[in-house]
Amino acid sequence: MRACILTWGCQLNHHKSEEIAGVLAAAGYAIVEKPEDADVIILNTCMVRQKSEDKVVSRLNELARLKRKRPVLIGVGGCMPQGRGSEILTLCPAADFAFGTTGLRYLPELISQAQGGERPVFLPEPRELERLPVLRKSRFQAYVTIAEGCSHSCAYCVIPKVRGPLRSRPLWEIVAEVRELADSGYLEVTLLGQNVDAYGLDLRDGTNFARLLREIGKIPIPRVRFTSSHPAYMTEEVIAAIAEEGNICEHVHLAVQSGSDKILRAMRRGYTREGFLTLVEKIRKAIPEVNITTDVIVGFPGEEEEDFLATLSLIEEARFGTVYVAAYSPRPDTPAAPLGDPISPAEKSRRLQEVLALTRKIAMELHKERLGRTVEILVEEYVPKKGMVMGKTRDFRTVLAPGGPELVGKLVEVEVTGATPAALLGGVKEPVA
Repeated sequence: MRACILTWGCQLNHHKSEEIAGVLAAAGYAIVEKPEDADVIILNTCMVRQKSEDKVVSRLNELARLKRKRPVLIGVGGCMPQGRGSEILTLCPAADFAFGTTGLRYLPELISQAQGGERPVFLPEPRELERLPVLRKSRFQAYVTIAEGCSHSCAYCVIPKVRGPLRSRPLWEIVAEVRELADSGYLEVTLLGQNVDAYGLDLRDGTNFARLLREIGKIPIPRVRFTSSHPAYMTEEVIAAIAEEGNICEHVHLAVQSGSDKILRAMRRGYTREGFLTLVEKIRKAIPEVNITTDVIVGFPGEEEEDFLATLSLIEEARFGTVYVAAYSPRPDTPAAPLGDPISPAEKSRRLQEVLALTRKIAMELHKERLGRTVEILVEEYVPKKGMVMGKTRDFRTVLAPGGPELVGKLVEVEVTGATPAALLGGVKEPVA
């Protein structure tokens, strides 16, 4: 049997797909890239916004045509089934089975039931923290989940519903996994959690994110990243660990969401505009070369023009390396759901475009400051049409340089000779590793 896994959403979801692949491979399935080559197609879904769900439904409609040509089973898994519950098979009529965000080890059994003509739906409460086999896509970059779920309950966010409360893995278990990856030759690991810096708050044994970073700092692996951070949990101890441990990369993704205190209160974010900017100042003082990136939501209910302008001014003041911006999308069973969606799509689109324009302007200015520098990148991809390689600096800036596929998976030095808002441009020097 051959299985294909299609993924939407965050890095946690992409790593979850690696676990799905691991479970199926252990059960004897061959993992293939194309749905056309598969006997079982699994869609690992996201529902952080309505657009994410719409993309899944659209893809299912395309796959339904494949089902009419030959026998193939389709499973819908992850956040959408967990959030939509028993109605998921009505919403996705082409699906033969559905499963939630936990209990993945039972996937082979669900497929067997679907082969027998049933349409099983398996949606356990997301409270168990599973340890599953992993079939990693990369031989040099690895995701390591340190915690799942979230107990913060921001007003707009469906994550606590679909992922459950914060559940942290034991520190020793995470350290052992990272050490194993280092021993296997991996050059970069990314520590994952919904609020990664809240790690350990549920363990009540003194374990916290700063301590975890210190322990991983002792492991001989060149690069350690983490995402995504919540400002409310970014402590001075965490900042010090990033600054002092040599393998922790100089990149902090710190989601602000809004620059208006009124909207931050309505969102239940747990900090103020001033508090956020003070935190940014502390991080930059401790880590001068840090790249701080962020998330912004425009069009949250009640966001007036002055609130939006406060967001623009915060972006200008904080000078983020990248701003990932999204229009507000009401999510079922969230605290903000009763507020509706009063701001028009056209107005939300205008605000989104203004944020993007400001972000591009700042990014270009920051990139021009790096002209003439030599930067280290980990080459992630060869782009044959351009005859170039693409990689990331330690501080998570994209770099493009002439080069061949033999550089993929290597640390190389690049002299920066050009810049665009999206990337630095340059020429490869000697490989570092």
